This record gives sequence, structure tokens and C-alpha cells, in this order.
Amino acid sequence: MNMRHLDKLFVMIIATTALGARGLACGPCPENVSQIPLLPPSSDGGVEDAGDWIADECQRKCPNGISCVPASIPLEDGGTMPAIECTQMSECGAGRRPLGGYGPEKRLDTKDLGPAGAWLVDAATLEAGSVIAFRELRRDLAALGAPRRLLRAASRAADEERRHTRRTRALARRYGACVPRQPFGATRRAALEELATHNAAEGCVREAFGALVARWQATFAEDAEVRAAMARIADEEARHAALAYAIDAWAKRRLDPAARARVEAARREAAQAIVAPRARDTGRDEALRVLGLPDAAEAEALAQRFVAALGIGAAA
Repeated sequence: MNMRHLDKLFVMIIATTALGARGLACGPCPENVSQIPLLPPSSDGGVEDAGDWIADECQRKCPNGISCVPASIPLEDGGTMPAIECTQMSECGAGRRPLGGYGPEKRLDTKDLGPAGAWLVDAATLEAGSVIAFRELRRDLAALGAPRRLLRAASRAADEERRHTRRTRALARRYGACVPRQPFGATRRAALEELATHNAAEGCVREAFGALVARWQATFAEDAEVRAAMARIADEEARHAALAYAIDAWAKRRLDPAARARVEAARREAAQAIVAPRARDTGRDEALRVLGLPDAAEAEALAQRFVAALGIGAAA
């Protein structure tokens, strides 16, 4: 799967999704909304104390949510249990993560920001994590005797991810956010199968889908600076996805059939994650439209068409 092939796929997927889904009621891309049951406080201080208690529980159990509101959970006896509804912005088409996972030792607090600023803070943090991911990838490829062309491409990708980090930080500042530098935990060297498994999920699926979403933003963002930034990022993320497919082909030739099957299972699992249903919330449409993010229906349609075009078979 080379970059030219990916570009053609992205154009086709965006065109068909835009024709079928633009104009539907918008929601965030995508969000995790969870109801968290609470044990009521033992004091009977009244409504004021109850409000303080809810605020304290939101701070403790939904520290990075973009909204946290009181809720209730129905019980079988007809009663209700107090709860909070915590809404957190998920990664919509994020790039390659380090082998150790998300990366930062502590997720930045974005609850006081608007949705656009919160999304850009997360995007900048994930881009910074991708710098580490490509440095580690180059290190591991070198240790495994990979061709020099793959090493050069991994080095170039790390440089490009640094540029993405700077651009998304600058965009975040325009929306009132500050993105401090965060330490990322070091990881051990990966064996061949571990590298191939991680690359199949993070590169062939997540990063390729990230390039598609960035291309969508470059097309539909109302903010001209966001459109310009995402156009550049989309092209470079597509090149990173093409690198992932080159690494995939190189690694699979060196794995036995059982290991190759495990790599394919990881690829399918990553695909299933991006086609999972998206939560909807119509309260922040305008703020998210400026970033060009697909709404819930569009994100799901993009993911389904992406997975089908790559022949991953996640929906089976």
C-alpha cells in the first residue's frame, strides 16, 4: 500500500461519505460518555452541599472530561441511584502511539477549555507522543536489521511529527490553551513480532485512519488556519501510513505462520475499535465545526468505508 494508493482511497472515501452524511445533526468526533454511580454523602447539608459534592466527584472521577453533569441510574425497585455523566473527548484519527501506550505520565487537564481547545490540546499531546513512537521504531528497526530505506523513513517521520506538534500547539494557543511539554516514559526494545503487531495496529490502521480524518478536516474546517495545517499534516500522515505498510511487508516475511496470524488479529482488533459506534452530543456543534471534525454519523461512515477499502474485515 503506497502513498499514491492511499491518496486515491482517501479521495474516494471522503467524496462518498460527504455526499451521504453532510447535513446530519452534528456531534463530537468521537466522544466517550459514561455514567458513573455515586454513593451519596452521609451529611444532610441540603442542596448547596449536594452541589459541592457533585463538583468534588466530577473533579475526582472525571478529571479530564469536557463536561460532567449530574445524572441518575434507574434501579430494579423503581428507585434511582445518583450518578455523574462524564463526557471525554476521544482520539479521532490520532497518530502512532509509543509502544508503551498513550505516552504522557499524566493526561493534561482540559475541563476548563472549550471543545475546540480541548481537542487541540489532546491532538498536540498525541503528536508529541508520535515523535517518541517513531524514534523508538527506528531504534528497533535498526536492531532487527531492517533496510536503510525504512530507517531513513522512520527518521523523517519523527521530524515531521515534531512539526505537527508545533503546529497543533500553535492552533491550541489560538483557542486559549497552553500545551506544556510532558515527559513520556521510555520503552524497552521490541522483538520482531511485537514490533510487527504494534505497527499493524498503530501504523496500518490508526495512523492511516488519522491521515483520512486530517484530510477531512483540511476539506471541511471553517477555520482557514486549521484547514492549512491539516492539509500538510494529512499528506505527511499518509506517508507514515505507507511506511507502516512497508514495515508490515518486511516483518511478515520474517515471521512464522502463527506469529503472522497474531499480527492480523491485532490489525482486526484495531479496525474494530475505530468502527465502534460514536456517542452524540449536539451541544457543541459550532465549536467543533471550526475544526472540521466529522460528526458521529460521518466518523462512523468514514471508519466503515476505510476498513472495507483496506480489506481488514473488522465487521465480520
